[in-house]
Amino acid sequence: MFDSLHRLSAAVAVSALITLSGALHASAVVVRVDDPTDPPADPAAAPTDEPAAEPMGEPTGEPATEPQAEADGTAAAVDPSAASGSPAAGATAEQSRDLDMVLHYILIGKPELVKSSLEALTASGITDEQIAQLIDERGLREKVERAVARGRGMEGAGPLVADFESRFLAGTRASSRNALRIEEAVNELGGTMRQQMIARGRLLTAGEYAVPALLKALSDGTNPRLAAAARATLVDIKRLSVAPLCAALPHLESDAQRKVCEILGEIGYPSAQPFLLKLALTASTAADVRSAASRAYERLGGTSQDAASQFTALARRYFDQTPALIPYSRDAMNAVWQYDSHAGLVGIEIPTPLYCETMAISAATAALSIDPSSELALATYVAADMRRAVLMRLLNVDPAATPELASVLSSRYSAEFFATASGAHIAQLALGFAIDASDVLLARACIAVLANNGGAATLVTPSNGRSPIIECLLFADRRVRFDAALVLARALPQSSFAQDSLVVPILGSMVQAGGTMGAVIASTEEDRQGLGARINALGVSAVTAGGSLSEVEGKLSHGQSIDLVILQGSRAAVNDTIRSIRVSRAAATAPVVIIASGTDAGTLAIDFEHDARVSVFLASATDEQFSAAIESAVGAAGGIAMTDEEGMQYTESSLAALQLIAESASPVFDIRDCESGLIAALGSATGATRGSVARVLALMPSDKSQRALMDAALGAEAEAEMQQLLLSTVATSARKFGNLLQARQLEALRSLIANSSGPLADSAGQAFGALGLPSAEVVKLIVSPAK
Repeated sequence: MFDSLHRLSAAVAVSALITLSGALHASAVVVRVDDPTDPPADPAAAPTDEPAAEPMGEPTGEPATEPQAEADGTAAAVDPSAASGSPAAGATAEQSRDLDMVLHYILIGKPELVKSSLEALTASGITDEQIAQLIDERGLREKVERAVARGRGMEGAGPLVADFESRFLAGTRASSRNALRIEEAVNELGGTMRQQMIARGRLLTAGEYAVPALLKALSDGTNPRLAAAARATLVDIKRLSVAPLCAALPHLESDAQRKVCEILGEIGYPSAQPFLLKLALTASTAADVRSAASRAYERLGGTSQDAASQFTALARRYFDQTPALIPYSRDAMNAVWQYDSHAGLVGIEIPTPLYCETMAISAATAALSIDPSSELALATYVAADMRRAVLMRLLNVDPAATPELASVLSSRYSAEFFATASGAHIAQLALGFAIDASDVLLARACIAVLANNGGAATLVTPSNGRSPIIECLLFADRRVRFDAALVLARALPQSSFAQDSLVVPILGSMVQAGGTMGAVIASTEEDRQGLGARINALGVSAVTAGGSLSEVEGKLSHGQSIDLVILQGSRAAVNDTIRSIRVSRAAATAPVVIIASGTDAGTLAIDFEHDARVSVFLASATDEQFSAAIESAVGAAGGIAMTDEEGMQYTESSLAALQLIAESASPVFDIRDCESGLIAALGSATGATRGSVARVLALMPSDKSQRALMDAALGAEAEAEMQQLLLSTVATSARKFGNLLQARQLEALRSLIANSSGPLADSAGQAFGALGLPSAEVVKLIVSPAK
């Protein structure tokens, strides 16, 4: 998931730092004329072995269900007016010279001069948009790409160069999305050839933000030439046109609907299928529009005549965060499109981490409006709504911040309401989605819902071939295992089910689960020891090390899982190991921190930029940065180290559930499966926790438990109240199971009675009587009381 999920506040704060489309590099037509103010040529400025410029946009991929996504923002021809050589509107000649000096000193490798020239440019007060316009109007884009590609890693100036690049990209994006500039560009589509070329380049750069104005022009019957140009441009914008056009499609006049259907068919993105099919099947749709919608639907490969299933499939692709469906995945914000009868097509920007979930909710709602009985659509809605609610809480997003945001992110009912009211079967389906996505936070949210609406039968009876709550007992994340075991234990099922033998041991392990298990995978023993010491210092209490994942797994106890993986090696080895980690029973959801050299770090960061559970850390960086890398990966995976408060809550809940199992004489769960762990905890726990452990042991039909309780009572002479409590649990055990103590323990009890008085003697006498010892011994105390 996604490339999202750590701190929305930070993401919004640096929204201007997001990388633009690869089209700005790969397909741009650049007309470049050197400005007379360029610094003199320097042989070092253009070495013959200069590496190719790195693309400034997002690499594209081809998901199985969508055509290859163009880079964020489509290819745009650079404004031919760039040849003018004059400063951009609003920028001064001095600022233009400062920019020239920045690029010159980066290319000749002078970090100190780069730093001073960048500081001068910043101090001049130039805005991000002015930087972008200055670069474009002077035809410097290709030169800037070469410079920033070289300058990012320049020692002493790298961060400043990266900041300059971010300002340029943010300015380009802001300029391209300026509503007035878009309106001007659309109008110029009907102008001269030169105006059309300039306008088209601007509109392609604007991407989906140009669609409202283009759609308006398309619908304008008074200017056929402009309408034809708008149509061609909408097709050229490709996938970025699809979501806004589909949002507008049901609300347009018939002539505009027909044109949009043809455009969607020509663009060729399957995400338009459900919208076209619904329009084609709607009886009130004009006949020519129905025909156009059907033709476009078939052109996109559609065969089903079930619009509800089409919308459900689209909702699931959004839930799975298919990259091709996210317009600008590197932006902090993305637009959700709505059609207003007065304003027309309107884009409401929401945080990118919430985009896919919001679109999944919308598509699932459309499916349910067609087929209210669709369980799959309802489960998708519930899962997406729950995930969005979790993320909004995690990232402190307030949907009431603005009316526009509220219209997209708010609902009369909470996500928990819909999840609970939909019933345990739907919650189980949603939990299955969470398991398939290895989504720890959503899984825990679904389990919390099942705690409120799931009965024993619905929890353990498989549906559609699976029982997700039971699958959670084998989930790599321990919180998910704990939550699932608690829900199943409290339900007290009366018939056996798969993995039922795991419930009691998992509950018992909670009492001793304060530590965090880390794994270090590195090629040399020296590296393994060094990295193990570093994560020990950060609170990871146990570390298993090895040269491979299989070696680490071989050292784990049965049922033990890994909470954090530190991985060091070559790029190929790292990629292979992470693939193995993601299918490992012991580590599938574990966050991973990769220790990389400077050469591999950038490449690995790109390899795993969409896996929020992976952080890349430079081997030469500081301990503080190492800690931050772990926090980044851990935060995305749901956290590894439990707080004292969280650990105490789990311990209390576990002991309460174990006591419930023991008191109910469950025919499914055997309370003795956690006996050894609780006996160990009896010796290490303190205070109320120790008393709770003792009460559970008192309900176990075992001589080991009763004897452990007696030994603990005899050894607690320094804590009068605790000793009395432990003696009372010995009495409880004796009443249920008889006298199972050893002779030495009985003799020690007699001695305790002989040498005590008051409440302690009363507690010892209670145990003495429950054990069924001869009453003659009590008579002796009456006749010959101790002195």
